[in-house]
Amino acid sequence: MKKRSAIICAAVCALGLTACGSDLGERMERAALNTVIGMGTVFIVLIIIIGVISLFKFIPKLQDMFAKKDAGNVQEKSESAVTQTVSAAEDTDVSDDLELVAVIAAAIAASEGAASTEGFVVRSIRRVKRA
Repeated sequence: MKKRSAIICAAVCALGLTACGSDLGERMERAALNTVIGMGTVFIVLIIIIGVISLFKFIPKLQDMFAKKDAGNVQEKSESAVTQTVSAAEDTDVSDDLELVAVIAAAIAASEGAASTEGFVVRSIRRVKRA
């Protein structure tokens, strides 16, 4: 058993993992070096975290910038869609659209909780302008 532990201790000492057989001064040097390396690593990581947190103030500015670009694209698309819708609305006459009247009547009946559309008549359909 002593022979096996001596071989393990010799192998570990040869790799430099421990300070077997060295005096107290060498052990204290290694301990101090380990402490400095550990504390240095911690402080470097803390400095990196501080840098990342300080960059958070630029995130709202970037979001506003991208929102303005997206709003411009959406506005251009909506303008083209509105012109297409207006031209399509001018082409078709919706005054006698019975299917639209049936859908609106069914929606009113559902909102009132009625099972059928009896009891009211849809006389006209007009668009309400909202500000």
